[in-house]
Amino acid sequence: MIGLSELLRRHLVSDAPPLSPAERWRSTLAGLVGLLLFEGVLHVLPLGADEKRILAPLGATSVILFALPHSPLAQPWSVIGGLLISAPLGYACGYWLPSGPWVMAVALAASIWLTAWARCIHPPAGAMALTMAMAAAQGAAIEPALMATAANTIAIMVAVMVVNNLIPGRHYPQGTPPAAQQRMHRAPPVIAHRDLEAALGEIDGFLDVREDDLVDLYERTLRHAFMRVHQMRCSDLIERSDRAAPALEFATPLADAWRLMRTLRVDTLPVVDRSRRVIGLLSLEDFLREVSPDANRTMGDAVRHLLAPSPQMHSDKAEVAGQMMRDVRDGVLVLRQHDSVAAAAEAIAAGRQTAVPVINGADRLVGLLDRTDLVAALYHRMALIDAKSEASNVEPDAAPAQAG
Repeated sequence: MIGLSELLRRHLVSDAPPLSPAERWRSTLAGLVGLLLFEGVLHVLPLGADEKRILAPLGATSVILFALPHSPLAQPWSVIGGLLISAPLGYACGYWLPSGPWVMAVALAASIWLTAWARCIHPPAGAMALTMAMAAAQGAAIEPALMATAANTIAIMVAVMVVNNLIPGRHYPQGTPPAAQQRMHRAPPVIAHRDLEAALGEIDGFLDVREDDLVDLYERTLRHAFMRVHQMRCSDLIERSDRAAPALEFATPLADAWRLMRTLRVDTLPVVDRSRRVIGLLSLEDFLREVSPDANRTMGDAVRHLLAPSPQMHSDKAEVAGQMMRDVRDGVLVLRQHDSVAAAAEAIAAGRQTAVPVINGADRLVGLLDRTDLVAALYHRMALIDAKSEASNVEPDAAPAQAG
């Protein structure tokens, strides 16, 4: 039988994960500095004393802005629209409605409906509506009340823009990245935004999380699940051989690099220095990016022009592999032998690079993982799973008969 304490814990205590110590200190520091800056902005605004007063709902707004800056409730339109819509609405309720308990209820209900319609739900906006309704019922003038709301809104937005962008690891506002940028830097999501919209439509409730955050959480979960289930390391896929892994040097002519790729039937090769440390990655995409066919030259002619060495001392086109490669300092992923193949799979699936160099403990190249290696590894694992499944389904009485 469930005890009272367990029943209360299950139904009253939130199951949300706690803030890490670092994030707790960041939020505390942001709130302290943010409120000081907030008061400083109010002090310098060219307004009267009544218009510079701090309104109580801004305390709740500050908690959301400095402790939960990623929340949809903390984004600029939610704050600005929520506060500036609810303030005159609450004042109108307090001014026009006859005094009674319904004034506050109508002010809050109207604030919820209008901010939800305008897509700027902000919980402290309800407190702002009640504050303005009480001010109107007590005979306060509308101009100082609304000017105080506007001044508080301006001051808090200045404070949050400055503070949350100065704290390491934070940026504000949490804008949605362009679709092109998502395609370049992230793997194509297994679930799309239209799927989330349909799911949220079925729930038909407000969730304090953005669709982008849901997609990111889902993709991170898939990656961790892949790493947990597939314990394969890069060294498991690297072909063991006494011969050095094929690679290019910085000064390798482009024609030789092209010829080696065709001979090996690969579309990517690492570029190494004299100590065989990886310095870059050269792929067929790099070649195609350099060619520019026009009306007087076909694609084949453009490629031949790129591969042909220039007779001049100085050339306006790349001549060697090092001039056209993607440098490791520009974000090329390089893995070690003991690293999981999941990182390589993610980089290749995302389109960030077509292959991943693998190095040993001395930082020297030992191999290259590409799509073929990953597909072969997946096929091998599926074959092992099927073999184990068939073995477990063999009936005990199906053993071969003994010779008489």
